[in-house]
Amino acid sequence: MLSLRLIALCAGLFALPAAAGAQSLAPQTIWINDHARFVIESIDADGKLTGTYENFGPNFTCAGQVFPVTGWTDGERISYAVRRKNPGNCSSVQGWTGYVRDGELLVAFAAAFADGRQDVVLKGEDRYRRR
Repeated sequence: MLSLRLIALCAGLFALPAAAGAQSLAPQTIWINDHARFVIESIDADGKLTGTYENFGPNFTCAGQVFPVTGWTDGERISYAVRRKNPGNCSSVQGWTGYVRDGELLVAFAAAFADGRQDVVLKGEDRYRRR
């Protein structure tokens, strides 16, 4: 009987990291890096998410402004987008797609904006940690 309880306890302990990982993309979580903050406000039963995104780096024309985010989650995978638009020179659309691994949100992004008179698509990768 003691052996059965010990096996059940060990199995339960091994399941804890998997359960914690499944909750990493959850409502009311904040993801940050050296230049931005992404907040997941809600995720519905189908995986549709809403949230906010803010750049705070000194080289961003939209620095300090918070914009709405929409997107989707599927387990530890995520895709989300933002449209930045205000009366000034802050106008772009950007999308991120990636996953959570080892407590970090790893995403590739593409941003479309006008640089003077030329339309530009900037591509790159970002790494966020949960706050």
